[in-house]
Amino acid sequence: MKDTILYKEVLGVSSFEDILKVFINSISNPQRTFNYFVDWEKIRRNVEKYKIEIGILGSIIGSNNIEKDLSNILLKYPEILPVFPLIIAVRDVKISISELDIIKEFSFKKRKLKDSEIDSIIEFCRKTGITDLFNEIKSLRDYLLGVETGMDTNARKNRSGSTLELMLKEPLRIISQQYDFELFSQKKFKIFEKLGYPYPENLSERKFDFVLIKNRLFLNIEANIYGGTGSKPQEIVDAYINRQKELNNAGWLFIWITEGSGWAGQENQFRKGLEEIDYVLNLHLIKRGLLERIIQNLIITPGL
Repeated sequence: MKDTILYKEVLGVSSFEDILKVFINSISNPQRTFNYFVDWEKIRRNVEKYKIEIGILGSIIGSNNIEKDLSNILLKYPEILPVFPLIIAVRDVKISISELDIIKEFSFKKRKLKDSEIDSIIEFCRKTGITDLFNEIKSLRDYLLGVETGMDTNARKNRSGSTLELMLKEPLRIISQQYDFELFSQKKFKIFEKLGYPYPENLSERKFDFVLIKNRLFLNIEANIYGGTGSKPQEIVDAYINRQKELNNAGWLFIWITEGSGWAGQENQFRKGLEEIDYVLNLHLIKRGLLERIIQNLIITPGL
């Protein structure tokens, strides 16, 4: 722990043992957040990506001759091609279909289409029910919002594993705005090479949870929930100790935020973590204002 005095001051305690006790007694097991169920931001982003194409394709809704109108649109506006897989809840631009003993390949990559390719796309739409759909819906955009919502439910498992990151997203956004930091989340470290920032090259292919950058201050914040399964507590603590070493070698700082019922009875591992990692927090300590105080101190003395 780099700044024991700050921890004591914020928590109102007088010793390292008191800090350890507060930490252990305040460990929680975060449950679902409101944004666990549906990631509306991602859903809207996926649909708005093809806003113009959806508008063009949606113009044939209610047509008396869907296939003829669709052929004309494909001829004039082949950029609508990537929308078709989304209509049937598929993200691939190349789709293989087995029909008896024949494998048919359909490509929805943007390109100028030959007549035979247009016929192939029409066949695909007819046999998958897309042409019938255009007689049943009133808005292609609204329909695709519904499709994306359904597809997003498959991501809930991943979101449940990242509950803590979701809970930290807004507080870190506020801190980044208040103290004029650049905030990055869920990217690979190699992104900073393109931005001209120094970064830990040994971690270039690793994805980080959060990074805050201001002037020459580079701070990686990692969050995890340990439920008692998978890696052993000692392996988890050692992994974050090693992460800090890699970061420090590149001139970066590190904060580890952790929660979870699996830490019950792991006082020795927490002691090791608090002793060897500069800043270790949980949600209780963040609510007490410790994260913001750490940030304030780092701005004043980056190498603290």
